[in-house]
Amino acid sequence: MNSTEYETTTERPDRPRVWLVGATPGPMDQPTVRDTRMRTWQPGDDGRYHSADGWHHATWTELNSRFDLVEVA
Repeated sequence: MNSTEYETTTERPDRPRVWLVGATPGPMDQPTVRDTRMRTWQPGDDGRYHSADGWHHATWTELNSRFDLVEVA
């Protein structure tokens, strides 16, 4: 792989995906993710993400503009 190529999920399905703050487009699916504060966010039926404790709610755009996100397997 040269410096202009990127790995895709199909090439490395065993690795969690990462989204850096505002630097990458959102996923096509709605994965459960963990932010830089170690909060886990799960997609809800209302189209927003919800923290595991139920106290916080945010859209993908809000999460991705505030935190680096890592997919939780």
